[in-house]
Amino acid sequence: MWLFSRKGASGFSASSTAEEVTQGIDGTGLTAVVTGASSGIGTETARVLALRAVHVVMAVKNMTAGREVKDTIAKRNPNA
Repeated sequence: MWLFSRKGASGFSASSTAEEVTQGIDGTGLTAVVTGASSGIGTETARVLALRAVHVVMAVKNMTAGREVKDTIAKRNPNA
């Protein structure tokens, strides 16, 4: 799948991860509202933003799933 691994002008490709793209970014002092944070790409977005020290507000429909995601993020990153 050469198309997905071909890097663009940014130095990233379609197969680049959120962690790779945000490496070296300090989000201290920023706040982000992530909708759909209880599953899928919303969960991954919330996780990586928290990893980069962004204050994340998770907007979810399913409170139980949202709490589980929040607890998982906090367990892996105590500073989140």
